[in-house]
Amino acid sequence: MRKFMIASLLLLAAVFVMTGCGNFGENADKAQREDADIIHEREKEGGTMETGDGYGFTHFDLDIEVDGQDAIEADYEVDKELDVEYKNTLTGVNATGKEAMDELDKLFKALLLRNNMTKEEYKERILTYYELDTYSKFDLEINFDDGTNLNIEDVK
Repeated sequence: MRKFMIASLLLLAAVFVMTGCGNFGENADKAQREDADIIHEREKEGGTMETGDGYGFTHFDLDIEVDGQDAIEADYEVDKELDVEYKNTLTGVNATGKEAMDELDKLFKALLLRNNMTKEEYKERILTYYELDTYSKFDLEINFDDGTNLNIEDVK
Protein backbone atom coordinates (compact mmCIF):
# COMPACT_ATOMS: atom_id res chain seq x y z
CA MET A 1 0.00 0.00 0.00
CA ARG A 2 2.83 2.34 0.84
CA LYS A 3 4.50 1.72 -2.56
CA PHE A 4 1.20 2.42 -4.30
CA MET A 5 0.87 5.73 -2.43
CA ILE A 6 4.42 6.82 -3.28
CA ALA A 7 3.94 5.85 -6.93
CA SER A 8 0.67 7.80 -7.17
CA LEU A 9 2.28 10.88 -5.54
CA LEU A 10 5.15 10.74 -8.02
CA LEU A 11 2.69 10.36 -10.90
CA LEU A 12 0.61 13.28 -9.60
CA ALA A 13 3.75 15.45 -9.20
CA ALA A 14 4.81 14.58 -12.75
CA VAL A 15 1.36 15.59 -14.06
CA PHE A 16 1.57 18.94 -12.25
CA VAL A 17 5.06 19.59 -13.62
CA MET A 18 4.02 18.67 -17.17
CA THR A 19 0.92 20.88 -17.16
CA GLY A 20 2.66 23.78 -15.44
CA CYS A 21 5.69 23.81 -17.70
CA GLY A 22 4.14 22.54 -20.89
CA ASN A 23 2.85 24.53 -23.81
CA PHE A 24 -0.23 22.59 -24.82
CA GLY A 25 -2.50 25.54 -25.70
CA GLU A 26 -3.87 26.44 -29.11
CA ASN A 27 -0.81 28.65 -29.81
CA ALA A 28 1.69 25.91 -28.97
CA ASP A 29 3.39 26.13 -32.35
CA LYS A 30 3.78 29.93 -32.29
CA ALA A 31 6.91 31.57 -30.93
CA GLN A 32 6.41 33.01 -27.46
CA ARG A 33 8.97 35.76 -27.78
CA GLU A 34 9.57 38.73 -30.02
CA ASP A 35 12.58 38.93 -32.30
CA ALA A 36 15.49 40.67 -30.64
CA ASP A 37 16.62 44.04 -31.95
CA ILE A 38 20.21 43.92 -33.10
CA ILE A 39 22.09 47.09 -32.24
CA HIS A 40 25.46 47.50 -33.88
CA GLU A 41 28.27 49.20 -32.00
CA ARG A 42 28.33 52.18 -34.39
CA GLU A 43 24.59 52.72 -33.93
CA LYS A 44 24.99 52.96 -30.16
CA GLU A 45 27.54 55.72 -30.58
CA GLY A 46 25.94 57.80 -33.31
CA GLY A 47 22.35 56.64 -33.57
CA THR A 48 20.70 55.21 -36.64
CA MET A 49 19.68 56.56 -39.99
CA GLU A 50 16.09 55.60 -39.24
CA THR A 51 16.06 58.03 -36.32
CA GLY A 52 17.94 60.65 -38.29
CA ASP A 53 21.08 60.71 -36.22
CA GLY A 54 23.29 58.08 -37.83
CA TYR A 55 25.28 60.24 -40.21
CA GLY A 56 28.05 61.06 -37.74
CA PHE A 57 26.88 64.58 -36.97
CA THR A 58 24.00 66.28 -35.16
CA HIS A 59 24.04 69.61 -36.99
CA PHE A 60 24.60 70.35 -40.68
CA ASP A 61 24.04 73.79 -42.19
CA LEU A 62 25.03 74.44 -45.80
CA ASP A 63 24.48 77.66 -47.75
CA ILE A 64 25.82 78.13 -51.27
CA GLU A 65 25.27 81.22 -53.40
CA VAL A 66 25.95 81.38 -57.13
CA ASP A 67 26.30 84.83 -58.72
CA GLY A 68 25.09 86.43 -55.47
CA GLN A 69 21.82 84.43 -55.49
CA ASP A 70 20.83 81.66 -53.07
CA ALA A 71 21.41 78.32 -54.78
CA ILE A 72 21.53 75.68 -52.02
CA GLU A 73 20.25 75.80 -48.43
CA ALA A 74 20.37 72.62 -46.37
CA ASP A 75 19.60 72.61 -42.65
CA TYR A 76 19.69 69.42 -40.58
CA GLU A 77 19.54 69.37 -36.79
CA VAL A 78 19.04 66.48 -34.40
CA ASP A 79 17.99 67.72 -31.00
CA LYS A 80 15.05 66.19 -29.19
CA GLU A 81 13.32 66.19 -32.56
CA LEU A 82 14.64 66.04 -36.07
CA ASP A 83 14.47 69.44 -37.80
CA VAL A 84 15.12 69.37 -41.55
CA GLU A 85 14.82 71.93 -44.34
CA TYR A 86 16.17 71.72 -47.87
CA LYS A 87 16.08 74.25 -50.69
CA ASN A 88 17.79 73.87 -54.05
CA THR A 89 16.88 76.69 -56.44
CA LEU A 90 18.96 75.06 -59.18
CA THR A 91 16.54 72.11 -59.35
CA GLY A 92 13.45 73.84 -57.95
CA VAL A 93 13.26 71.82 -54.72
CA ASN A 94 11.90 73.50 -51.59
CA ALA A 95 11.14 70.89 -48.94
CA THR A 96 10.69 70.34 -45.22
CA GLY A 97 10.06 67.26 -43.11
CA LYS A 98 10.23 63.82 -44.72
CA GLU A 99 10.69 65.12 -48.26
CA ALA A 100 13.65 67.24 -47.13
CA MET A 101 15.08 64.29 -45.18
CA ASP A 102 14.90 62.13 -48.31
CA GLU A 103 16.91 64.73 -50.23
CA LEU A 104 19.46 65.15 -47.44
CA ASP A 105 19.76 61.38 -47.01
CA LYS A 106 20.89 61.12 -50.65
CA LEU A 107 23.35 63.98 -50.08
CA PHE A 108 24.80 62.59 -46.84
CA LYS A 109 25.19 59.07 -48.24
CA ALA A 110 26.92 60.39 -51.36
CA LEU A 111 29.29 62.70 -49.45
CA LEU A 112 30.25 60.40 -46.55
CA LEU A 113 31.44 63.33 -44.44
CA ARG A 114 33.85 62.51 -41.59
CA ASN A 115 35.46 64.75 -39.00
CA ASN A 116 39.00 63.89 -40.16
CA MET A 117 38.68 65.41 -43.65
CA THR A 118 40.29 68.67 -44.75
CA LYS A 119 38.20 71.76 -45.46
CA GLU A 120 39.08 71.46 -49.14
CA GLU A 121 37.78 67.87 -49.20
CA TYR A 122 34.43 69.01 -47.79
CA LYS A 123 34.12 71.78 -50.36
CA GLU A 124 35.22 69.56 -53.24
CA ARG A 125 32.77 66.77 -52.38
CA ILE A 126 29.83 69.14 -51.94
CA LEU A 127 30.55 71.15 -55.09
CA THR A 128 31.02 67.94 -57.09
CA TYR A 129 27.72 66.56 -55.76
CA TYR A 130 25.86 69.68 -56.91
CA GLU A 131 27.92 69.90 -60.13
CA LEU A 132 29.00 73.46 -59.35
CA ASP A 133 32.19 74.90 -60.81
CA THR A 134 31.91 78.35 -59.26
CA TYR A 135 30.18 79.99 -56.34
CA SER A 136 30.08 83.43 -54.80
CA LYS A 137 29.57 82.19 -51.22
CA PHE A 138 30.15 78.82 -49.56
CA ASP A 139 29.16 78.46 -45.90
CA LEU A 140 29.22 75.11 -44.10
CA GLU A 141 28.77 74.33 -40.41
CA ILE A 142 28.88 70.78 -39.02
CA ASN A 143 28.74 69.60 -35.39
CA PHE A 144 30.03 66.03 -35.26
CA ASP A 145 28.91 63.37 -32.78
CA ASP A 146 32.30 63.38 -31.06
CA GLY A 147 31.96 67.08 -30.17
CA THR A 148 34.21 68.52 -32.87
CA ASN A 149 32.89 71.35 -35.01
CA LEU A 150 33.64 72.45 -38.55
CA ASN A 151 33.03 75.92 -39.92
CA ILE A 152 33.91 76.89 -43.49
CA GLU A 153 33.04 80.32 -44.82
CA ASP A 154 34.40 81.27 -48.22
CA VAL A 155 33.21 84.41 -50.03
CA LYS A 156 34.55 85.20 -53.50
